[in-house]
Amino acid sequence: MSHGSKGILTTSRSGLGIATGLIFTAALAWGASYLLMGSMTPSEMGSGMGPPGLPILGISMMFSSLTLTAMSFFVLIWVVGMVAMMFPALVPIVSIQYLAMAGRGVVSKAARLGGVVAFLSGYLALYAGLGVAAYLVVFVALQSGAFIPSLSPYAYAAAGGVLIATGIWQMTSLKDRCLKNCVSPVGFLMTHDERGVKGALKMGAEHGYYCVGCCYMYMFVMLGVAAMSIPSMAILAVVVTLEKVVVKGAIWFTRLVAIGFVVAGLVFLLRPGI
Repeated sequence: MSHGSKGILTTSRSGLGIATGLIFTAALAWGASYLLMGSMTPSEMGSGMGPPGLPILGISMMFSSLTLTAMSFFVLIWVVGMVAMMFPALVPIVSIQYLAMAGRGVVSKAARLGGVVAFLSGYLALYAGLGVAAYLVVFVALQSGAFIPSLSPYAYAAAGGVLIATGIWQMTSLKDRCLKNCVSPVGFLMTHDERGVKGALKMGAEHGYYCVGCCYMYMFVMLGVAAMSIPSMAILAVVVTLEKVVVKGAIWFTRLVAIGFVVAGLVFLLRPGI
């Protein structure tokens, strides 16, 4: 076997190993998400605030206080959910990062895997921060509904507004700019390449920034409208993976998703409780 073909085989095996590891981790996270959400008994879910049937009210007790325990439990569920939803879409960038480290002379597989773990840790740190922000937003919204009952009838309108806003956001320059950085792993590494574990951690955080810019409204739909249900997570995971890995930011796809969110939002506004 020639040196060139051996290199290609090694590259293929490395890429396959990284992809398998990420998908396996995502599968474990799906199972953990199911168990964590299932750990909340019916008596712990729902508080009677607002109109019946709005999904977010089903997990309202998760946002009952600003204690460290309550927030930590939510952020744990949130981060595990992000692993489940986002790791399949990270296969290209993480595979190329792993191979780039080999190209720079990092011979040890343990060192390269350490770089991958650092990259993913930096990435998830951004989503953990988004989870804290999400918790605070939902806590304030639910408390407002409790102390100002007159706001409760507008809960469906708020959900519809989130869906419509998500559709509009799909067509903004911020979404487009962040998506371009997400769908071009080679381009990202050429402009953000850092060495060592600290550098990998920084790279992961920078990639997480672009990913949050691409997907944060999806996350608020999942939380505020669909109450972090497993089906909603699965649907959004498919959308994210198609958007980043399959169609690679194609305009027709982002516009199609935008139309879907706007239509869903109008349904919430015109046919509340359907």
